[in-house]
Amino acid sequence: MPSLGSERILSRSRRRFTTETLFRLTSQTNQYDDGRLLSTTQNENDSSSSSSSSSSYTNGHLSEHDLRNLWTLLSQMIRKRLLKHEPCLLPELGAFVLIDHPTSDNQNRVKEPFFVLDTTFARRHRLSRIKKPNLSSALSLSLQANGNSTHIEPNTTLSSFNMQTLDYYSLQTESGLTREQLMTAISQIFAIIDRELNPYGQCYLEFPQLGHFKIAFGLATFDFSETFVEEFQTTINNSNNDKSN
Repeated sequence: MPSLGSERILSRSRRRFTTETLFRLTSQTNQYDDGRLLSTTQNENDSSSSSSSSSSYTNGHLSEHDLRNLWTLLSQMIRKRLLKHEPCLLPELGAFVLIDHPTSDNQNRVKEPFFVLDTTFARRHRLSRIKKPNLSSALSLSLQANGNSTHIEPNTTLSSFNMQTLDYYSLQTESGLTREQLMTAISQIFAIIDRELNPYGQCYLEFPQLGHFKIAFGLATFDFSETFVEEFQTTINNSNNDKSN
């Protein structure tokens, strides 16, 4: 018969942090904060309790529907940028970049999308990362293509680069949110990811139309979807054809 300690270890190892978990925890946090605000308001002015309770998000938090929509828009923005062969930095998490490496016969060079986990984030959660020999030079080339040529020292955090981050203006326009709502929601989403990740468990965050950020047995990877890889390869082929003409 397994001991209580072993059952806890098994339970922890089976824990899976998914996109659904992210939305649920974010909504629960919002409801808790709004509940505290409502309680404070009622204590200060009982006469306004009825009007305060009519609002589900008195503190300006987003509904779960709006959070899901924002996450989809965020994923689509990263996808569009990569299809334009531009890197994108995510707050505190890492960067989507392009890796330029030779083929097996060394006759040609091939570009492929790659996700680089931020060093500080990896250390904080004791995560391992897939390492590529030419990653530093590839990231430099990717930055250079975006107008920010930078030599990368070992163990440098991605956030220290002048890399273009999220296009907040486009996200605000497409989502219909105020600037304050947008910044608060994005900050909250990545804060919950940072807080809830368990390096000894599993993580499976879906980025719609792009792929999945996964953590298993302490190894963090990003698996791009087959559809996106095909789209990306099409852009590479079109770019090569334009250069040859």
